[in-house]
Amino acid sequence: VIPFITFFTLDFEKYRTRILDGLIFSGFVLGAVSTYLYGPLLAQGVGRISMITYETGNDVLSPLVLSYSGTLTIVHCMHKLIILKVQSKREKIYLYATIALSFVMFLLGSSRGSVIALALTLPLFILYSPFKQKVKLTFLAILSVPILVWLIEASGSSIFDRIGNTVEDQGSGRNYLWKNAYDHFLENPIFGGKIEIGGIYPHNFVLEILMSTGVVGVLLIFPVFFHGVKESISWIKKNKENLFILLIFIQGVTQHLFTAGFYTSTLLFVPIAMAFSLSSKTTQ
Repeated sequence: VIPFITFFTLDFEKYRTRILDGLIFSGFVLGAVSTYLYGPLLAQGVGRISMITYETGNDVLSPLVLSYSGTLTIVHCMHKLIILKVQSKREKIYLYATIALSFVMFLLGSSRGSVIALALTLPLFILYSPFKQKVKLTFLAILSVPILVWLIEASGSSIFDRIGNTVEDQGSGRNYLWKNAYDHFLENPIFGGKIEIGGIYPHNFVLEILMSTGVVGVLLIFPVFFHGVKESISWIKKNKENLFILLIFIQGVTQHLFTAGFYTSTLLFVPIAMAFSLSSKTTQ
């Protein structure tokens, strides 16, 4: 609620660049710290940073925080390079360095959702680019796939194994969690009932809304999402610099389809607040 109100009340048109730069800088700092603390582990084939806790008992940063922060920062840097077309050599070096640090976070987190989030946002850069740049970006995307696969395998990251086990039904697999959530919704379809089952949330915001608030909650909450997306797209057509609003929303939707709880879904509501802020300032 607080992040939504904060970004809704901001003059987004005025602070757009500052917001984007702040997001990128925070990703740079987190990437630098993560690389310093855990970078050497990539060469040791840890697979996922949380494995350190299982093996040694030492606490580490959340793999989900690292992975999704890395992906989010990467797409913001690409937005500045591709859509905003920064000219300063110093800023380009800074952005490329931030992408490299963010990729380290991406590998350390080994989150399947972040892979999908990255894959879903890349086509948007091609869609909103001039024709010559569309061809160039498409060629680079095809060329980069085998390189990225090699880097992931060489780092020992377990991303591909985790993608293959997404719905694995062993008490913590998504199939088990999603089935329990859906069954509970069928038991209480109108108003829902439980936020968690056995102390575990469903790891899918659609099922979480259904099981906790029922059809009533869906009718109240989902129109906000759809209207937010509609507003985002309309503002992108007016100014491509607003593309990063939709980029954040896609990151949020993907993350909350696989991980995290709806009650902490900042990445879902912040971009909606940004879109609503643009609309409210225009109608005043």
